Amino acid sequence: MAGFAQDTISREDWTPYFENNLPTRFLYLKMEGPFQYNISSTSELPEIGDGSAEITGNRTVTARLKFPILNKQRVKLTGGFRYVNEQFYFEDIKPGDYPMYVGLNDRGLRRLGLDMKGMFHLYDNHSLVVQTDWSLAGDFHIHNNKYFSFGDLLKSSLAVGYATRKDLNTYYAFGAYFGYTFGDPAIYPVFNYSKRFANGIGLDLLLPQGFKAWKQITNRFYVICDAEISGTSYTVRVDDTILNEAESIQLRQSTIDATVGVIMQVNKWVGFEAKFGYSNNINFNVSESNFKPGSTLPRPDTDYLIKSTVSGAPYASLSLFLSVPKDLMERCIE
Repeated sequence: MAGFAQDTISREDWTPYFENNLPTRFLYLKMEGPFQYNISSTSELPEIGDGSAEITGNRTVTARLKFPILNKQRVKLTGGFRYVNEQFYFEDIKPGDYPMYVGLNDRGLRRLGLDMKGMFHLYDNHSLVVQTDWSLAGDFHIHNNKYFSFGDLLKSSLAVGYATRKDLNTYYAFGAYFGYTFGDPAIYPVFNYSKRFANGIGLDLLLPQGFKAWKQITNRFYVICDAEISGTSYTVRVDDTILNEAESIQLRQSTIDATVGVIMQVNKWVGFEAKFGYSNNINFNVSESNFKPGSTLPRPDTDYLIKSTVSGAPYASLSLFLSVPKDLMERCIE
């Protein structure tokens, strides 16, 4: 492809901007979660032992704001704020004092974070993509009016990729990602592929995290299907159980959700999304952050204090969002 002149390059030449995109979301509120499912847990430490329970509810509420930071011909920067509150409800706990279930039951686990994404034009149809996320994740309060430090709660992720806008309907990138998608901190390669087809069909792949495909039925109505792996690590203090021998524990959690659903724009600014599918747990394990001085709880020989097996369950999510009208986007974005 021939090089672009400084005054002729446009976003269609190098960014993943397509005419056939899903509605933008600069502000949204989402409630999601699987329905009732079973959990069984094991520990090498006899002080903890094995347990089982029913998780009768696992509700997650997310509020997110996205905003532009810099919009130049060769540099695009966006940012976002996110607040997440997740709760678990345990019943039929066996034994009745099993520490992980008692400690996490009806407890607000929160994430408060900032993310940024930058796209930097390199040459012709190629660019560098950088995305980072910084979140405080856990139960912020410890006990007796004490709170975890910033460093105890901080979780971060970073993705860097080399991207190519192949043609008007195709965009792809490859690079590396570090983060908590699978619950534990890890680094692995990633591949992003976006393709737009005739008749309002679109496909976005972000491997290994997931994919999304959709069909635009009318100007304001879309049918979608997707699968996504997501995860986090919460810093938690568990009182009144044997786990209080640790200053804090890490709940490493990740799931894969496969869904079908619809997106409908009520008007130019407001829309909603409803999805239903199946959720399967990949990781729901507990490791220690640090033990108290003089703790009587021995360190396990494995990476985890407690390992759990969690059954799959039906899953549903509802979202309400505000969208930037396309005509306003055309006027404001280069």
